[in-house]
Amino acid sequence: MTRILKPVSGKAAKYLGQICAQYFRESQGLRAVEYDLGNAFTGRIDLLATDGTRNCLVTIGTADFAHDLFRSLTGYRWFRENHEFLSRVYGRDEIDLSLPLRLVILSQELPADAPGLCSETIAVPIELYRYRLYGSGDDPDISVELLWSPEEGLVIPEDFDALRRDLGIEAACLTDGDIRDFRKALGL
Repeated sequence: MTRILKPVSGKAAKYLGQICAQYFRESQGLRAVEYDLGNAFTGRIDLLATDGTRNCLVTIGTADFAHDLFRSLTGYRWFRENHEFLSRVYGRDEIDLSLPLRLVILSQELPADAPGLCSETIAVPIELYRYRLYGSGDDPDISVELLWSPEEGLVIPEDFDALRRDLGIEAACLTDGDIRDFRKALGL
């Protein structure tokens, strides 16, 4: 599902974690437990969140996907290495650290093979999201869309203009309704 969210005023990069936490709270039912755990040298988690059935280590990418994936994996390693410390810091009423863990990566651009790469090579479940910033630096908007999750597989976004470009079918002059009907016929 794509949502356009209006963040608090200020520079988008400064508030990106809070904006994305708003999306996960409204769309996925997750509660933000902590922002910016760890550090850039040993591993950092941008957002630690839970819904009471699973814990999510959220990486909000500001570079290319390879860098975002690496940051997510080092954040996961930091989380595992500091699990005992975190269990002393957070009570079970805040977060149950024994719950299943999921990595969540938000990136501005994801390569087409990112879902396959992640599902085939990484044992921890990963969800991939794409976000886009719109507007000005002082008054930004952000859209977030789920692209892939272990349960749902590849999620085809409803951005038909991007789909036309990706498939190279602009010359076919298909309407959004035509594309929607074709996807429905294929069971997508």
